[in-house]
Amino acid sequence: MSDKELWDALWARGEHLEWDPLSQEIYDTLMREWGGVTGKRVLEAGAGSGRISLRLAAAGAAVVLVDFSVEALFLARKNFQCRNLEAEYLLADITELPLPDHYVDFAWNAGVLEHLDYRGQVQALKEMKRVTRPGGLVVSFNPNARCLPYRVGKWAAECTGMWPYGAENPVVSLAPVCQEAGLTLKKEYTIGLLAGLAFLDYVPNGRVVRAAAEAFLGQLPVEERGLFPGYLLVSVMSSEG
Repeated sequence: MSDKELWDALWARGEHLEWDPLSQEIYDTLMREWGGVTGKRVLEAGAGSGRISLRLAAAGAAVVLVDFSVEALFLARKNFQCRNLEAEYLLADITELPLPDHYVDFAWNAGVLEHLDYRGQVQALKEMKRVTRPGGLVVSFNPNARCLPYRVGKWAAECTGMWPYGAENPVVSLAPVCQEAGLTLKKEYTIGLLAGLAFLDYVPNGRVVRAAAEAFLGQLPVEERGLFPGYLLVSVMSSEG
């Protein structure tokens, strides 16, 4: 099965529409880094179901959704139409965006670059930079290579043939990719500490460990919880590179 067939099949199931705590963390991160989106044009490069961009549109953004999966865009369009919200929908590969230079104020994606090889990551970020106005921020969320529960769960799922997301390479840092793409990496940090624990469900009896870990983290002060790396690495980049 090709990558495109895999993702068409996944999106055809109509999954990943629910608004969960990780979705909220991603949304909050974007709003904090961008300082709001009212009146701004925002690109999601690799949009999937578009559930977070839907919230951005509701907050006043003009949303551009790009994905190479017909099923993903069908799902996103249906999702937006059900809520009487508009977006631009483009069926395309994010390494060749069919958009003019400086078309958007901000660009972002989540759970996309880890499915590309190094050259693909560089080209995707080059394109995201090209279509973003000078000084606009590009934000990418990718699985954190230092998140142990995610790594263990992913490994267990791959060993048993249960991993549903195809080839996925966790990210230590996007610094070398940014440099080659001509972007300035402003900061990196992690989010989604509890979301990383969900991958333990792939491990036999892992839900017991997950419950214990959640209870342990729940009783820690916020500052101490911050010592542990989260599931997603957040890379904040400037198009002025």
